[in-house]
Amino acid sequence: MRWSINANVRGILRLTSLHSLARAYFFGYLSSTSPRIINVLAALARRKISPSVAIHRLLQIFRQAAELNRFPAFCGILVGGSTLLQLPIKKLIITVVRLFGTRNWKANQIAHQRLARFLAALISASVSFDLLNNRPVKSNNGVGPFDELPEMSVSAVQTGMPEPATSLAPALAGRTMDLTLFAVTRALDVLISVMWARTTSPSSHIARAVSQSTTPFLFCASAATIMHAWFYTPSRLPSAYNRWISSAAELDQRLLLALRHARYGTFIYGKDTGMAPLLTSMCKDYGFPDVWGDPAKTVPVPCELVHMGYGKSCEKHALIRFWRGWAFAARMYGPLQLIVLLRGARAKARLQGNAKLIITKDALAKATIDMARSSAFLGAFIALFYYGVCLSRTRLGPKILSPKTISPQMWDSGLCVMAGCALCGASVLVEQERKRLEILFFVLPRAAAAWFPRRYLRENMWKEQAAFAFSSAVVFAAVQEKPSTVRGILGTVLHGVLSQN
Repeated sequence: MRWSINANVRGILRLTSLHSLARAYFFGYLSSTSPRIINVLAALARRKISPSVAIHRLLQIFRQAAELNRFPAFCGILVGGSTLLQLPIKKLIITVVRLFGTRNWKANQIAHQRLARFLAALISASVSFDLLNNRPVKSNNGVGPFDELPEMSVSAVQTGMPEPATSLAPALAGRTMDLTLFAVTRALDVLISVMWARTTSPSSHIARAVSQSTTPFLFCASAATIMHAWFYTPSRLPSAYNRWISSAAELDQRLLLALRHARYGTFIYGKDTGMAPLLTSMCKDYGFPDVWGDPAKTVPVPCELVHMGYGKSCEKHALIRFWRGWAFAARMYGPLQLIVLLRGARAKARLQGNAKLIITKDALAKATIDMARSSAFLGAFIALFYYGVCLSRTRLGPKILSPKTISPQMWDSGLCVMAGCALCGASVLVEQERKRLEILFFVLPRAAAAWFPRRYLRENMWKEQAAFAFSSAVVFAAVQEKPSTVRGILGTVLHGVLSQN
């Protein structure tokens, strides 16, 4: 009888684990294919591609996503392995403890279960990491003027001799760097939150003040890091994220290059370094005198040129940037809020047994306010950045600090950009408090990426693998032990995928 009960329990656990694996694979497949499918359908709707080409591309998307070394399989193995391996690992732990440990091994059942969860997730994360990195990375020999060269190998550093010509562009790793940094930041959040809860009293004024200020502070630091990297080291940011920032910022590329050249010492006020054509062409396009763009004759470049045709007033320019940023964000947040509204209406109709969708005025008003507020956050982010640049280089900076102390060259070679980076993070206070944490979890890994090389020698990939496996094990063990320790949407999604219902 006992054997029959144990067999039934094992069967239920195995079925639950397979269910979790299937759900994880489905979510991974959906998240990896949906953006590409939407792009193909949008191109078809705009008649940029023919129906036959669209069908070919869609089939290619479906086929590639089903390959073993793609993201859906990675999700399935990570989640499925972390649940399927728990039972055999727990049995192994109990066997080892019984043979070499104390006699009261039954009293440590909870500890055995926790260790089994952690080891199962650790092994699964390591295997799935290898799987995702199994596909070779395309080498890029064309290094941009502001990109950083890959570090030298250990042998080259020791001998002091450069690598042979055949190995100047070795196969580099780093495909999963963004995923690893995401896992590391979430694991750190879990560990710090648990330690904070055990060492402080939630009712104390200091604990509440620290908890309320940590998210805005970290967002400000992350936003400053990301924007500084976007200006001066764009290769340290994901390419898609880089393009998204460029679309939202709407900054003339020539002005961006002028600021970079000022930082690297090739755009110098009072000297003819051959950089005048860069901004004089911009002056012609916006109807300004050519002399405004010549650093040898005009010190500093007028803010009116920085405003790119939006007027002379820095305040007016900031307001225009706020409106354009709001409109840019509304085009993104509007459809998302519509989906949330329809989903809520559908759930309400099901509860009431109604076939029609029920959209109340309150629900519509809430969706509109949420969309407007989230759009205002991005609009304020862009406006504060531009205004911070103007405030430091012309409006306030020269009046507080003498040009003899901080010259126009120093402002435009980096200080004005740093002022904009420092100011734009305050925009998070516009967003709802419950959404600030999700925004932070979105930007924090990208800010961390600015401190690490995006590509590195494959001989060092074990370091990233160890960081990813350990961090993933922490997160998966935490969400199974106490789901509330993994905050935000990730905790909700993982709990739903791993739940036994």
